[in-house]
Amino acid sequence: MKHEPWDSTSAEAHRLVFGARNETYDHPAIDYSRTAALFEALTGIDLSVREAICFMLCVKLSRVGAGLDHDFPSGKIRDSLVDLAGYADCLFAVWDLEATSSLDELLDDIDGPEDLGPEYL
Repeated sequence: MKHEPWDSTSAEAHRLVFGARNETYDHPAIDYSRTAALFEALTGIDLSVREAICFMLCVKLSRVGAGLDHDFPSGKIRDSLVDLAGYADCLFAVWDLEATSSLDELLDDIDGPEDLGPEYL
């Protein structure tokens, strides 16, 4: 029996990560360095860029878990599943960039939340 293809969450995540999100927020290393800096300013906890992305993965896994616990229909957790795929891709992009030693060059101008500008605070 042949099944119809489903509306792929990973394809949607790819469109977002390489389209609208990238245009709006820049490379994930830049975007999540801002997130890590703001998290540290708020909590005093210093996260690496990869840890900041992993934190977002945890948020989405928690939401999927709530969906499983409450037997949500698939459409109700779709957004979290799309985000999981997107965050996984962002994590890979940052990890790969760090492996090539270009993350420091990309982030040279960002020292902390005070350097991010008012639009990020």
